[in-house]
Amino acid sequence: MSEPGSDERAAAESALNRMTDGFVAVDREWRVTFCNERVSDLLGNEHVPELGTSLWEAYPQLRDNEFGAAYRRAMSSGEPQTAEAYYDFFGGWFQATAYPDEEGLSIYFRDVTERRQLEVELRRENELRERVFETTPTGVLVLDEEGRIERANERATELLGIDTDPDGLTYDSPEWEAFDEDGEPLDRYPVETVLETGRPVENVEHGIEAGNGTRRWLSVSATPLTDGANEEPTRVVAVVADRTEQRELETQLRESAASLHRLYEVAGDPGLSFEEKLRELLRVGRERLGVELGFLTRIEDGVQTIAEAVGDHHRIQTGESCPLSQAYCSRTVDSEGLLAVYDAEAEGWVGTEPYQVFELGAYVGGKVFVDDELYGTLCFADADPRGESFSDAEASFVGNPLNVAAARVEMAAETGDTSHLADARDALDRMDELIDDVLSLARHGDEVVDAEPVPLGDAAERAWQNVTGGDRDATLVVADPPTVRGDDSRILQLFEKLFGNAVDHAGPGVTVTVGTLTDEGGFFVADDGPGIPPSKREQVFEQGYSTADNGTGFGLGVVAKIASAHDWTVRAVESKDGGARFELVAPAGDPFDR
Repeated sequence: MSEPGSDERAAAESALNRMTDGFVAVDREWRVTFCNERVSDLLGNEHVPELGTSLWEAYPQLRDNEFGAAYRRAMSSGEPQTAEAYYDFFGGWFQATAYPDEEGLSIYFRDVTERRQLEVELRRENELRERVFETTPTGVLVLDEEGRIERANERATELLGIDTDPDGLTYDSPEWEAFDEDGEPLDRYPVETVLETGRPVENVEHGIEAGNGTRRWLSVSATPLTDGANEEPTRVVAVVADRTEQRELETQLRESAASLHRLYEVAGDPGLSFEEKLRELLRVGRERLGVELGFLTRIEDGVQTIAEAVGDHHRIQTGESCPLSQAYCSRTVDSEGLLAVYDAEAEGWVGTEPYQVFELGAYVGGKVFVDDELYGTLCFADADPRGESFSDAEASFVGNPLNVAAARVEMAAETGDTSHLADARDALDRMDELIDDVLSLARHGDEVVDAEPVPLGDAAERAWQNVTGGDRDATLVVADPPTVRGDDSRILQLFEKLFGNAVDHAGPGVTVTVGTLTDEGGFFVADDGPGIPPSKREQVFEQGYSTADNGTGFGLGVVAKIASAHDWTVRAVESKDGGARFELVAPAGDPFDR
């Protein structure tokens, strides 16, 4: 027969050995009276103490660490004590709880290293998520199922125009007023749609007027969150982007395009005389720029003569002349590109001879060339300064092919030589290209939404056919460029602009190469033409800038816009043949596919 109680002890020991925790029992003299099998798994066979051994001798590190201190407190106080700390000797995090009784201590312990590592990673993830939440350039809001704002980052409060904590406010709070494209109160908020349908919405645009009077255009994307128990949204996350500047730019560019269409119609109207056409061209330009005066000058032998003018200024009338040194146009002639002055007094013109003679507060003018010879200038001006500088779209309006057309129409009127009208027609045809470029800049946003794999070799071949039609004496070399993720139609347009630039500037016989940047993720388009001077390589991407008399000044601006939409960097350098080379580079860590 077994000894009394032996069966119960065996059952208890069996239960303790099935535990996932390590278990050590010590008596009141700190002698080890039992260890379960899990101790060996957690600490190793060599660290399993023999029964009767002092706990402090078996584990001398306990004398100076948190676990030993907890065991002593438990023994002396009679209360359970728990410790969790890094155990240097065993190289991991442990959690131990000591339960006192009349016989001694029962110590349960486990290795919590993995849990602690996960906690550290989770904490880092949360910290990173919090930093992203607070520093992202877009507004982010979290709303509950009633549409109340639970969280909002700083950018969101800026866009909503509120200075207080928005927690508790609703998406349709009276703190702000939302309106639609027609300026009417918004019928349905994006968040409202998500809460009612349970489906996400993307890029819904509407206006907002905050309590501080700020008016903005916002683009809102919102998605529902559920608790998993049902499909009803329990929260909504809304991302809000400021579209105000983009909207203003689109408006400016559309106005430019509309003005250019009007110019095209005027110049091609057979019912108007030469003089009527020119005056109407100047009127349209004056209205587009919001100034009083529009005039075309003829410059010969150091004398400026007003060839045609619209507006009320006693010194700027048709037929009036003065020494070129007394005219604003003297600086226009000496400038590269356009001369734009939005506040003459603030920009130091008051003491100059042109200001003393004409007293113009704002002025923008560009040189006019006919048959590669300086004809004069096309200018728009006002006696009062502007409240802001001329935008790129406005300034480029003066530098477009209109100036050639205007001069040709004037010369046809002066000489009766109708060959000048054919040249004017060519200039107006180039305005069609300018209109397309301007509309492209206005039409497309700053991001590519539906990206797809685009083999650049195939896109380049298609673009080359569109540009040359197979009729030009030019050669395309496609040297195994990569595949990219992007918008096929916009990448096609990018190649068309780069190829057109090469053919127009390099002339007959140009060879254009499309290849891969081997040292960094990207591709290039290079030609063997005259190249771009180093001092002009950044300027060529500005809207309205052109080195060619017949250029629109928008082609490479379109290239830069398309590159930016794909999150690419574009730069102009010298090709190996001394021509122009345009390199498009992917962001670090996001190489193009091979």
